[in-house]
Amino acid sequence: MATILSMPKWGLAMKTGRVVEWLKHPGDPVQQGEPIAEIESEKAVNEVEAPVSGIVRSLMVEEGDSTAVSEPLAVIAAQGEELSDEQVATLLHEDAEMRRQQAEALTKKRSTTKAAATAATGGARVARGEGERVQASPAARRLAQELGVDLTTLVGTGPKGMIGREDVLRAAEEVQTTSEESEERTIDVDGIAVHCLLAGPTNAPHVVFVHGLGGSLTTWALNLPAFASRFRICALDLVGAGESAKPEMSYSVHALADFLARFLQVLGPDWQRVKLVGHSLGGAIILDCAGRYPEQVERLVLVDSVGLGKEIDEAFLHLVHKEPTPEHIQAELACFFANADFVQPALVEQVYQQRRQPGAREALLATADAAFRDGQQQVDLQPTLAAYERPVLLIWGAADEILPVAHAQTATAPRIQITVFADCGHCPHIESSDRFNEVSMKFLGE
Repeated sequence: MATILSMPKWGLAMKTGRVVEWLKHPGDPVQQGEPIAEIESEKAVNEVEAPVSGIVRSLMVEEGDSTAVSEPLAVIAAQGEELSDEQVATLLHEDAEMRRQQAEALTKKRSTTKAAATAATGGARVARGEGERVQASPAARRLAQELGVDLTTLVGTGPKGMIGREDVLRAAEEVQTTSEESEERTIDVDGIAVHCLLAGPTNAPHVVFVHGLGGSLTTWALNLPAFASRFRICALDLVGAGESAKPEMSYSVHALADFLARFLQVLGPDWQRVKLVGHSLGGAIILDCAGRYPEQVERLVLVDSVGLGKEIDEAFLHLVHKEPTPEHIQAELACFFANADFVQPALVEQVYQQRRQPGAREALLATADAAFRDGQQQVDLQPTLAAYERPVLLIWGAADEILPVAHAQTATAPRIQITVFADCGHCPHIESSDRFNEVSMKFLGE
């Protein structure tokens, strides 16, 4: 029986992949687990392995071309199986119909799960103060520990709000249903369209990811799947960046922090107390937001953050101001990494296409000029960090050439944790994603 090899999905934000090279061609035998193609996503080139043993019958995508996640890449026939072109076409049609039905079933399952949780809890979500004891039975506590359920987010249905085993089981089922699902939305914030991605169990702690200058939510592609297994996550394209609108407005750190706070208000009541993760300029934005809206922010993870010192690499700023050609963008991205292998052609192409959008260059330069001038940072958030009373985790790449690691080492308050990643540049969340995920998730889960 023939088998269809489909475009894999690596990361919640991945939409398409590009076939770099076919390692097998029609008529070639292939063994299960043997590499059959090299596929390029935004962050890396990976090999796709054959799901079964057989003979390559057809290739559906040419080398150099891209296709969407889950779309057919190749047809593999069983050993000795003869397939006509009409049979291949029928197989592909049946595959498309099956994917359509699966999408409908997933939507129905999500709605059913949400309705069941609402019926059981009245739609409430707990908002407990720090140190407040959770009322749960011993059996529920043991089960929650086994299943990895955060009791602090649950509403108990027992006497006086006691959390029981059924509450934990219901939460665990929702985690299983939603942890690997993702949903892209466009949120209207005072007439401005903001693109974002949401994933993870709705009853888990809420975490928001904010990218840096010239980036987009795809900067977190290697992090979001891990976080979505334990947290309800939202990664957004800041106004002026990615797929969000690019209006004429102030792009100062203060203005973007205000916009972030307003975005969370529009997103809904569940997002009024969140934990924030910000990279580079995104770090300055979330720190400024936390300083002025402390009631909304529980914890911060600042990754190679702007606002903690004066120095910034002038060569990088010069590249930001150059015309957005693929060559200039590649040189700009090279400043971000200690390991040049992370500057993949697909990443360059993605950033290049984003920079070509109407208003994108103007918004980028307005953001850069508001934050940096004459080779120095124009925003000083050291007093904000010193006055902020909640826990903060600073993560920095030891080899960061854009913002020196010394900026992190000036923070000395006991509630501030500092982790420096060796052999990483400005993007430790990409160059050392597994360790970043482990350290950050542990901090945010405390």
